[in-house]
Formats: sequence, C-alpha cells, structure tokens
Amino acid sequence: MLTALRPDPRQLRTFLLILLPAIAGGWAWSSFHLPLGWLMGSAIVTGGFAMSGLHIRMFKLPHRAGLVVIGASVGLTFTPEIAAHVLGWLPLMVLGGALGILAAAVTAPWLARHGRMSLATAYFSLLPGGVIEMARVGETHGGDRTTIAALHAIRVALVVGVLPLALYALFPSDPAPAATAAARIGPLALVAACAIGALGGWLGSRVNLPAAWLLGAVLAVGVVASAGLVTGKLPPLFLAAAQVSVGIALGERFERASLARIPRALAAGTPALLAIIAAMALAAAGVALLLGQNLPTLVLAFSIGGMAEMVLTAKALHQDVALVAAFQALRAVMVNGLAGSIWARVLAPR
Repeated sequence: MLTALRPDPRQLRTFLLILLPAIAGGWAWSSFHLPLGWLMGSAIVTGGFAMSGLHIRMFKLPHRAGLVVIGASVGLTFTPEIAAHVLGWLPLMVLGGALGILAAAVTAPWLARHGRMSLATAYFSLLPGGVIEMARVGETHGGDRTTIAALHAIRVALVVGVLPLALYALFPSDPAPAATAAARIGPLALVAACAIGALGGWLGSRVNLPAAWLLGAVLAVGVVASAGLVTGKLPPLFLAAAQVSVGIALGERFERASLARIPRALAAGTPALLAIIAAMALAAAGVALLLGQNLPTLVLAFSIGGMAEMVLTAKALHQDVALVAAFQALRAVMVNGLAGSIWARVLAPR
C-alpha cells in the first residue's frame, strides 16, 4: 500500500535501500529489449525484497508523478481525429467492461469452494478494478481485505508477466494503424504537459476518478493536445522513471507476511485468474476477427490488468495507446461503480 506524502524515516531508509537495485533490475530487463523492461525488472527486484521479509512502501509523490508522466504521454497522442476514433468504440468498451464483471461473477463460486473463502471475497478478488477500491468495497460486503488485495496483486502481475511477452512473441513488429511517429517534445512544452497532467490528476482525485492521477492526466493533456497547444513525445528517460515507480508499487504488494496467511487462496486464485485472462483474450480475438481490427490492441484493451500497466504495454508494443486507455478507463469506472450494487442485488446469498 502506498504510504503518506511525508515518509516515516524507517520507511524512507528501506525505500532508498531498494531503489538502486530496482532501477538496476529495470535496466537489466530492458537491456534485452523486452516490453515493459523497466517495469518488470523493478517489480521483480522489489517483489524479491518484499518476499524476503523487507517491509517496503512506495511513496505517494513519486508514484503519482509516474502516473502523471504516463497519463501525459497518452494525452499527447490525442488529436480530434483520434478522439472521434475512440468514441466510435464506445459500445465495445461497454461490452469489455461487462465481460470483465461477468467473468468474475461466473468464476467466483469455483474460487470460493476451492480457495476456502467466502463468495464475497472470491467475487471482489476477481473483479478487474483497482486493488484499493476492491479491497475497501469488498470488506464492506463481508469480504476478507487481505485476500482481496493479495489476489489483485497476483492478477496484475500475471497480466503484466504474460500478455506483453506473448504479444511480443506473436506480433514482434505489428504496429497498430493508429500509431504514428511524433517529434520529441520541447523543454517548455514538456514542463507544460507535466504541469497540466499534474493538475488533471489532482482534479481527478478530487472527484474520485478511478486511477485518478493517471486518468486525470490523460484527460487534461488530451484536451490541450487535441487543440494543438502542446504536441510531441516525452523523453524515454521520463517513461523509464515512470515504469520504475509503477514497478516498485507492484512489487511491494508481495509481502511475505500477507501471502503466507493465504496460501490456499493463492493456489486456487492463480488458475482462476489465468482462466479469466485467457477468456478475455479469446473474446478480444473474436471481436478482432469479426470486425477485422488489430488483434494485439484489442487483447490489451479487453485485458484485466491495471490501467497504467496496460497503457505502458500498448506504448511498448506500438499499439493504439489511446484506445487501450479508453477501454481500461471505462472498465474501471464500470467495475468501481457497479461492483457493490451487483453483489448486493444479484450475487449476495439470501
């Protein structure tokens, strides 16, 4: 879990202890030219420290800064034509969100039985929503917060670990039609884009947007980019730093103390999550074949990973970043907004 803006000295020492190894892990992974190299390498190293018993906490300020950078990079891709293109996909975005909720509802009874947990815990553990939001809402409906949070960490790790490498292997040079080369952004425009993204993230957090600092930055920078006021591509160093911040935040969730308390839940939850990942990929493939659209982009759009991770994957694989971000954002809104109501009205035992 992210810690406060003002760090505890012990937590700060621990963070600084793992920061350089995490960066080194990111550099090592990226040196193989694999997608999400900086994220995966830093996540693996941080996860290793966390599983060894080290109590790691990612701080809000660098994590939010990383999300703003990712959001700004997505927002800079927006033009009026791309915005219209994305809006045309709205019905399928709703379908993707609905399928994610349906997959969780269908799989939850199996996980509850084999993982020896309550149905509420299983259902909120499998929903493709934010880990903090699902843990909080699930707990209010009788779910176990620790199990829900742990399985959400497993969910994101599985998606990030499986999908990018699979797509990279199957489609090594398959850029999406919407992907276009952009000139490197100038220094003043870079400062402006980051400032606008930070403002958008802050406003998003005020109105409780899901993935507020990321989605708020996307929307804010997208508005000014669509008007032609700020254009260009962020420097690779900025995106590498953003990946490291997301990677550390992912790796810190694999604390040994938390995972050791729920081994059976993890053993049953992993195949359940893999089944949902495969089902969503098959649904995306069916839509791609039916409509003649780009398969890798739709697999990422339908996937149940975290929004930041899937956006970064889309960028790394030269897919339609704006479309993937829109799918992931609408699904997050649907899941976070409807999860509790669907449980209370449809799934809760009478």
